[in-house]
Amino acid sequence: MKKITSIIFSFLTLSLYMSSAQAACDFVIDIGDKKTKIVEKFAEPMPMFAGQLMLPVPSIDVCPNDNLDMDIAVEYIFLGDPEDARLAAIRMIVLNDGKNTISDQLTLMNYAKKVYGDFDTGHNPQIYNNFQAWEKTNKLIIYKRIFNEENLIEEEVFITNNEYNQKLGEFYNKIEIEEAKLEEENS
Repeated sequence: MKKITSIIFSFLTLSLYMSSAQAACDFVIDIGDKKTKIVEKFAEPMPMFAGQLMLPVPSIDVCPNDNLDMDIAVEYIFLGDPEDARLAAIRMIVLNDGKNTISDQLTLMNYAKKVYGDFDTGHNPQIYNNFQAWEKTNKLIIYKRIFNEENLIEEEVFITNNEYNQKLGEFYNKIEIEEAKLEEENS
């Protein structure tokens, strides 16, 4: 009887360990890594701006054990020349329809709480309209769920680190300055 109890206890412990170990998505590469493993597993990233590449991937391909929806995409954002681009950020984005169907299911919110840490969403999480940030293992993680002017929910998890957060800020600032100069010249 002791042997059977021991086997059952071992099995339950292993099951609990395996379920918690598989709780987070496997993004394949870390912030700052070259794109090589992503290209091997998925595809070559697409150019967005000069010096920036992006690769969208269905979340179920990266997070098969997390019960995420096909309408949640994972975007890999790279900075640098196409041959030497490095991962600057990962975005998990809810692709809502005009009725906020996916966000109303709270799938990405529940994933963020489970993987990165619980946070207060008030009495009704469906009307949560805010940000939550975590700093974990040299990563900056931001969960955003904001209602826009059209009452559509913009929801995402953004993952980067301090170094690439700075680089992304500088990159986008440079683009805005260049666009402002073009507008000024064309006026």
